[in-house]
Amino acid sequence: MRKAISIMTLDTETASLTGGVYDLAFVIHNKKGVIVERFNAVVRETATDADKMMGAYYARKMFTHYLPMVADQSIPLLHWSAIVEAIQSAILRHNVTVIAAYNLAFDRRVIRATHRHLGFKGSIVPAGVAQLDIWEYACRARLVLKKYRDLARSLGWVSEAGNIKTTAECAYRFTSGDHKFIEHHTALQDAEIEAEILAACFAAKGPVPYNIVTGQPWKLVNAK
Repeated sequence: MRKAISIMTLDTETASLTGGVYDLAFVIHNKKGVIVERFNAVVRETATDADKMMGAYYARKMFTHYLPMVADQSIPLLHWSAIVEAIQSAILRHNVTVIAAYNLAFDRRVIRATHRHLGFKGSIVPAGVAQLDIWEYACRARLVLKKYRDLARSLGWVSEAGNIKTTAECAYRFTSGDHKFIEHHTALQDAEIEAEILAACFAAKGPVPYNIVTGQPWKLVNAK
């Protein structure tokens, strides 16, 4: 596969594990993580559905984060159709060849579910654009290293089941050197740190797992 000219890293916040995207962001960047465009919007159809939002894990942020930003116009409240148009326009404008996300299986699933639920059909991303799960890549290129596994155990980045954690938060702590970093769990800020994680993976210069979405890359790290 030819080298990616331009990458779109996406992130979503959702009202449930199966759909209801209410916060969507993407950043356009190169392999070094240099960002040339940022996009972030609150999904009007989901955010104004009180019943749906009450089930959102981070629902309190609608009042502490999103509503103040919508009010001061620092983040737009857009219909889903406008958000889809923004994604498609950015792909064409920047000649995007790779769509990436940390746990791509999740973001892909909830975006598709939201698209269908709101009455839309067809694919959002054009055919021929490669897919890259940053979680998969990070586990293969960075988190499988003994240095990470030793650090994670020493600092308690271990699940209740005894597995070394491979979350975006932990991956960023390792690749950035900021061992106390706390993930924001807002789409734009998370997309930005995920682009940095991806840049660290590319810098490792190993094989790139394009179009490989296993949904369980944590097993690679914990098999050692």
